[in-house]
Amino acid sequence: MNKESSYKYLLILPAVFYLFFIARSAFLINATSYFTLVDDAMISMRYAKHLAQDAGLVWNIGEPPIEGFTNLGWVLYLALLHLMPFAASKISLAVMLSSALILLINIVVVYKITKQLTPQSQIAPLLSAGVVAFYFPLVFWSLRGMEVGLLTLLINLALLLTLKEKNQTLVSLILALAILVRMDAALAGLLIAVYLLIKRKAAAPIVTVFFTVGVILWFQKYYFGDFLPVTYYQKVTGYTLFERMRKGILVFVEFAARDTLALFLFIVASLIFYKQRSLETLLLLGIFLAQCVYSIYVGGDYAEIETNSANRFITQGMPALFILFGWMTNRLYTDLTTAQPQTANRKPKANPAIPLAVIVLLTISGEPWFSYSINNAPLLKADIRRVKLALHIKANTDPSAVIAVHAAGQIPYYSERPTRDLLGLNDPIIAKGQGEGEFYPGHNKWNYYYSINQLQPDVIADNFEPLRPFMKDNAEYILLPSDIYVRADTQLVNLEGLAQQDYR
Repeated sequence: MNKESSYKYLLILPAVFYLFFIARSAFLINATSYFTLVDDAMISMRYAKHLAQDAGLVWNIGEPPIEGFTNLGWVLYLALLHLMPFAASKISLAVMLSSALILLINIVVVYKITKQLTPQSQIAPLLSAGVVAFYFPLVFWSLRGMEVGLLTLLINLALLLTLKEKNQTLVSLILALAILVRMDAALAGLLIAVYLLIKRKAAAPIVTVFFTVGVILWFQKYYFGDFLPVTYYQKVTGYTLFERMRKGILVFVEFAARDTLALFLFIVASLIFYKQRSLETLLLLGIFLAQCVYSIYVGGDYAEIETNSANRFITQGMPALFILFGWMTNRLYTDLTTAQPQTANRKPKANPAIPLAVIVLLTISGEPWFSYSINNAPLLKADIRRVKLALHIKANTDPSAVIAVHAAGQIPYYSERPTRDLLGLNDPIIAKGQGEGEFYPGHNKWNYYYSINQLQPDVIADNFEPLRPFMKDNAEYILLPSDIYVRADTQLVNLEGLAQQDYR
């Protein structure tokens, strides 16, 4: 397989697979095909929809702004999609297709970065780009609607332009956009900016990183009344740094070590053996390690056990590791082949990049992809169930009925009802309270006395382990056969209809 055909298949095969992944996530409700994003992404979609409806960045229309998201730039992009005439059943499809395009562009960018670092190599670019094309967490989180793909692309694009010594103004703008998409992109952005400061005495990128962070913090304080998002308080506060980092280390060892450790050790050994301690290798290694340290600092993510892989924070740094792996593999391969006797009529060997990429992918992503082949995408079954529940609630409640949820994505978005978030991702009173039990990001804070007894929602849509004992002797609510709690005196609910279970 020559260079041109390899490069062509490097894009065609992932494109076909991404479309298959998206198509396989479709489901039917009343003969209509639906698509939905992962539950966290649907929280961003709710804010985006309200912004597109000219209600502002609000959780509930008519209430003060609350920042229950950490991906401002992604929310703004989703709001643009909501200005287009997409039905609620199909707008998630638009997000997924655009994410597929982002992934394909990212493959090209990773290929070009590796080519820039190894201009004579026929192996390294195909190897690094081939692995990144099918790396499970990157594909999964991107195609299920999170900002991971866009964030990864922007950092890689800034890295490519930096290595090509392109206009620093353009690099600064890309870094600013990445930080706007999600502020923790400042970690990788700062490393790229420091590299430019050392290598080319360019101060503009590092000024841009700090200026962009400052502007976003100012906007958040001005618009939402707080420098930091509600989600920060909900996920990070209420526990000691030791408790968070202990959890972060445990999930890293259990779920991310398979993705990272073998490649990392090979790279470190190669860097030492070849004395390849350039600023470029340090930059790539720094981007990867910064994401790992950040993941440990925040205590990991909520879905490692479901995805059985490195979380989305670490995922953003993995292309840098793949690029380094391709680079060092090329050095080793060159040494091995040049050491062999040469003959005048010897035919050139086939490019080993593709089989090497397959071996790497089977090692780091084989298990989650095998699980996907049998069970479809992680979290999808629960997401589909919540979409059906949301439409069931919408059909059997008045538009002014207030619902309470623990999973704050699909149910609020598709039911289009005022919503109380029982876990506090969209409620600063709960978010700033103390955590309950062992640290588990996003699932440790609730205050049912406040959320249920005081706020009196008409419907409690979903269950959570601590809820049932709290509601056991609560005479103000009725538990329906559909496992939904309804306030006994509400006039805004069709009890008979809501009690039906055939929506499942």
